[in-house]
Amino acid sequence: MLHCVRASFLKLVKRPNIVQFNYGHLAVVRPVLYRFSNRRWYSEKVNLPKPNIVDNTGRSSVGDLENSSDYLHIQNILLQKNQQRITKQKLLNEASGFYERFKISTKWFLIRENRPFNGEEISTLFSWLILSQVVWVILGTTTFVSLLLFTANTVFAKEIVGKLVGNCLNKYIEGVDVEFQDALVPEWKKGNISFQKVKIKTTDNDGFNKRTNQLISFDLSFNRINLTLSVRKWLRGQGLIQNLYISGMKGDVSIQKEQKDYRLIDWFSNPNYELGEVQVDDSCISFSDVENDQKFRLSIYNMQMSQLRLQWCLPDIFNADVVSGAINHSLFSIHKRQPKLCYLNDFENDLSPWERITRLRLNPISVRDLGLDKSNAFNWIQGGQVEIIADLMLPKKYSEPSKFEEDNKYVVMDLKFTFRDLAARMGEVTPKLSDNKELLSFDELRPIIAFINTQRGAFHSIRDFDSSNPVWPTKVSIDKKSYPDKTVISSGAATWPEGEKMIQLNREIIKYHDHPSSKDNELVLTGRIVKDINDLKNMFLFKETGVYDQLTMELYADLMKMIEETEYKKKNDWVKLWGTTVASQILIFGLGAIV
Repeated sequence: MLHCVRASFLKLVKRPNIVQFNYGHLAVVRPVLYRFSNRRWYSEKVNLPKPNIVDNTGRSSVGDLENSSDYLHIQNILLQKNQQRITKQKLLNEASGFYERFKISTKWFLIRENRPFNGEEISTLFSWLILSQVVWVILGTTTFVSLLLFTANTVFAKEIVGKLVGNCLNKYIEGVDVEFQDALVPEWKKGNISFQKVKIKTTDNDGFNKRTNQLISFDLSFNRINLTLSVRKWLRGQGLIQNLYISGMKGDVSIQKEQKDYRLIDWFSNPNYELGEVQVDDSCISFSDVENDQKFRLSIYNMQMSQLRLQWCLPDIFNADVVSGAINHSLFSIHKRQPKLCYLNDFENDLSPWERITRLRLNPISVRDLGLDKSNAFNWIQGGQVEIIADLMLPKKYSEPSKFEEDNKYVVMDLKFTFRDLAARMGEVTPKLSDNKELLSFDELRPIIAFINTQRGAFHSIRDFDSSNPVWPTKVSIDKKSYPDKTVISSGAATWPEGEKMIQLNREIIKYHDHPSSKDNELVLTGRIVKDINDLKNMFLFKETGVYDQLTMELYADLMKMIEETEYKKKNDWVKLWGTTVASQILIFGLGAIV
C-alpha cells in the first residue's frame, strides 16, 4: 500500500502539467493551484469535492491523490485560513484608536484583509498614485499649483517663497525682471492664484536688448494679479496661463522708433500665446512715443475680453465685451453698437456675414494730445479738438470652411471725425505718408489752410459780437408816476421767464453768404476703410497695419470735396445776388422811365 502511494506521488511530481484537478466546471493545473492557495479567494470556508485525477491513459486514481502529501498540505493550508478568518466589523470593534480603525478600513477597502501589503500590491498602489497625480496635473493645474504654494507658504516665509518664484521666472524669461514684493496666495473660492504687489520691467540684457528692447521698454507695477493655469493649453504651445485678471496696473511704457525688420510681436518669445478671459480695471499707463516725441496717458477703467490672442490682438480687442477708459482725461469706449430702432429678427439676415458691429467712441480731445501737429500727414494743423466715432464690422469665424468665409473676410470701418475750432498754418514741409510719399503740394495746401482759418475767424468774430451785446439793452429810466396803483405782475421780477428762449434785441436780420452755419465751428469728415482680416494678423499697432495711410487719404479726399462744395456754393450765392441786384435795378429804372 505504501508502495502505491509513493508511486502516485512520484507520478504527480514528475508530470505536473498533465495532471488536472476537476472541481465541477473549474479546471486548473497544479502550479496554478499552488500559486492561488495563499490568496484571499480561498479565504472563505468552502467544502471542496473530491477531485478526479485523469492521467494520459484516461484512468482515474482518486485514492492516490487522497493519500498524497501535496493534497494533504493544500487541505491543511485552507483549513488554517478559514480558522483565522474574521470579519471587518469584529476588527473595528477590537480597534482601540482612530489610527487603527483608519488602517483597518483602508486595508479592507484595498485588499479585503488585515495583513501587511506584499510587493505586488505596493507596486500597484504606487502606479495608481503616479497616474492619479499626472491626471490631476493635467486636469486641475491651478489646484495642484495652489497646493504647492500653500504648502510652501506654510513651511517657509511667504516673502521667501515669492522671491524664489521670481528668481525661477527670471531664469526662463529673457529681457524681463519679475519681482514679487508680497505673498503668493491661492484663492480657493475663486479657483485661481493671486499675486499681490508685483513689479515687471525690462532689463538691459545685451544679447536680448539689441534685438528686441529697441522696440519697447516698460516698468510696470501691479497691485493684484489673479490667474488660472492649464497644462493642456501649454502642451498645445499656447502658453500656461488660461485666465488673467489685473487690478491696479501703473507704470511707464516707451515705444521706440519703428523698424522695418522687427515689429512689436517680435518682442514675445512665443507669438502663439493665447489667453482665455482677460479682465483689467483701475489701471493707468503713461505711454511715450520716441519717434514722434509724444507722451499721453492711458487710463483703463474696465476691460473685459473673452479671449486675447497675440497673433490676432487687434481683432480681439475690437471683439471685447466692453472697454472703457480715458486718453489724457478724454473718455473713450469700445462696445457693441446698439441700434436706434427696435431690433427685429429680420435684421439678423442683414448682419449674417458679420460677427458684430463694434462702436468705438472718443470724446473731444486736443489734436496736440493725439500728436497730429507732429505727424507727417497733418503737420499743418496747429490747434483744435477732434471727436472720433468709428463703427467696425468684423467677419464671423466659421468652424468649417465655406464659401461665405472666403467671400466675407474683410473688416469694414466707418469713421467720422468732428473737428472743432480747428486752426491751421503753413508748415515747413509738405504733408507726406508713412513711406515719405507726398500727399499735397504747397499750392494745393494753401486753399485748405485759408478755408479753415476763414471759418475760424468768422466764428470768433460772431462769438465776440454776441458776448459784447447782452440780452437786455441799457437801462431805461421810468418815472414812478407811469406805474398804476395796482399791478398784476410784481415790479421786482427781473429774471427772464423760464422755458422761453432769450432773444437778443440787436441780433442780425440779414446774414451773409459766408456766415458759418454752426456756432461750434465744426468740420465733419467721414471715410470708409475696407481691410483684409489677414492683414491684421501679428499686428499690435495701427501704424503697422497701414490703416493710417488709407485713413489719411480718405480724410484729405473728403476735405477737398467739402472745400470745393463750399466754394461752389459761395460762387453760386454771389451769382444769385448779382443777378437779383441787376434785375431789380433794371426794373426800377424801367418803371421810372414809364412814369
